[in-house]
Amino acid sequence: MNHNKYLGALNGSVFQRNAWMIAFFISLLINVGLTAGLLLKKQSISATFLPPMISQPFQLVDGRYTNSYIEQVATWFLAQTLNYTPSSYKYQMNTFLKHIDPELYGTLRQTLLEEFEDIKRQNRSSTFFVQKVRVKGMSAVVTGVRHIRIGSTDASSEQENWLLVFTQRLDGLVSLAKFEPVSQRKANEFITGESK
Repeated sequence: MNHNKYLGALNGSVFQRNAWMIAFFISLLINVGLTAGLLLKKQSISATFLPPMISQPFQLVDGRYTNSYIEQVATWFLAQTLNYTPSSYKYQMNTFLKHIDPELYGTLRQTLLEEFEDIKRQNRSSTFFVQKVRVKGMSAVVTGVRHIRIGSTDASSEQENWLLVFTQRLDGLVSLAKFEPVSQRKANEFITGESK
């Protein structure tokens, strides 16, 4: 009788051992699957920040800026350089230069200083009215009408197109890497990518 009890207990412990081993291997497979899933899953990183002088936050998702952010920044840069009076230009120029790509800084600073001398000498003021902003990646073409006054006299009123190209900074904001007027043809080609 003791022999039968012993064999029964032995069979019971073998069954328990096998059950525990099966549970262990199932748990191990689940953990390996979850680990592989986490490692292979595309990590989505999202950051919300306030760009310079813009009150509405925008998101940077997986290192990409939204078009609305690039549009707001492009119009902010244009406002700093194309909306001025002789008394406001120096402050705006210094604010503008804080956000310039280092490779562009020296040349653009010299150009702006020369422009400042002309503005003071002519008592010139400028206003730029944005009509359209086209964004592609980290670039934008802004189209608008620019009014220039010399003293109290209207000197000109013309449609202009400006190309702005941005680079990403380490703090999540952008620097201006290219800033130049472009022809209407170049502005039209900007989105289509065609060149004639």
